[in-house]
Amino acid sequence: MKASVVGSGYVGTTLAACLADLGHDVTAVDIDDETVERLNEGETLVHESGLDPLVSAYAGCRD
Repeated sequence: MKASVVGSGYVGTTLAACLADLGHDVTAVDIDDETVERLNEGETLVHESGLDPLVSAYAGCRD
């Protein structure tokens, strides 16, 4: 399934990472350029247990 998540705060980042971990094709959207850049590099701006490894595994553009 293809999913889009609007907003990359606590809820959006966690949701996007979990959906990607389940095998879905996820696009996360945010208006803050720094947030988008850091997420594409695999870094998180929020502190949630277990989130860092998921974001680093699935972050950035995948073709």
